[in-house]
Amino acid sequence: CHGVVAPSSDDIFKLAEANACWALEDLRCMEEDTFIRTVELLGAVQGFSRPQLMTLKEKAIQVWDMPSYWREHHIVSLGCIALALNESELEQLDLSSIDTVASLSWQTEWTPGQAESILQGYLDDSGYSIQDLKSFHLVGLGATLCAINITEIPLIKISEFRVVVARIGTLLCSTHVLAEFKRKAEVVFGDPTEWTSSVLQELGTIAAGLTKAELRMLDKDLMPYFQPSAIKCLPDEIFKELSAEQIASLGPENAAAVTHAQRRRLSPLQLQSLQQALDGAKTHSWQDAPASAGPTRTSSSRSPA
Repeated sequence: CHGVVAPSSDDIFKLAEANACWALEDLRCMEEDTFIRTVELLGAVQGFSRPQLMTLKEKAIQVWDMPSYWREHHIVSLGCIALALNESELEQLDLSSIDTVASLSWQTEWTPGQAESILQGYLDDSGYSIQDLKSFHLVGLGATLCAINITEIPLIKISEFRVVVARIGTLLCSTHVLAEFKRKAEVVFGDPTEWTSSVLQELGTIAAGLTKAELRMLDKDLMPYFQPSAIKCLPDEIFKELSAEQIASLGPENAAAVTHAQRRRLSPLQLQSLQQALDGAKTHSWQDAPASAGPTRTSSSRSPA
């Protein structure tokens, strides 16, 4: 590190988000004391590149030894730096506390393999099985819950699932996982044909687990109550099954959430309906339907004679 001006604690405190501008060499040459004093600040920086995060992880190993020796306060203080831990390093961590796992699950950029290591690590270290999990465990697992084996989703207690369904509905899980959570939601809310606007809003992304047939059967007046995140999560081949009328009723916010890949599968008539929804469906201003994800109420207005 001869000739390298390593960052001081003062520099790091002053720079905040601009700490993402340090060269790899600067971070590598940081004093151990400086790292210990500023790790939480560095862990909160959003703009670090992958190589910068890897360098900071190596610094953590240099200061605290291998991950198997890290205590809960070490893991919690890492913030986004933890994203640089590979699967075998994550497996070394002591993840027996749901608070430790919750601090990791705040990060949403985990690969499926990393998420699986965290979820499995928690189950192994805590001695819990899926059916033992309470609602606060499910909340703490956060995004790592997307790594659950779909055969285990039926084992989650319905009473606990019911409490946190809206939180699970914020997760951007794979279609297979969302479809299994949707089946779980049917036990709570009944058949999808009976779902109300408030149920759709509460389910969030879980509603993206609906089958083609179930989606087609939804009343067009319910379309604005999908969460935009659920629209994004709908597989392209399922989204294209919506009728032109259903698409026109999406509401501006949901229409804006439609992905390029979903749009490419639509017919000219469906695309026209999508444009109508984006324009705020001005021609249907008599409808008492909210903008996407608006306040919960059921549409009762009828077209004037």
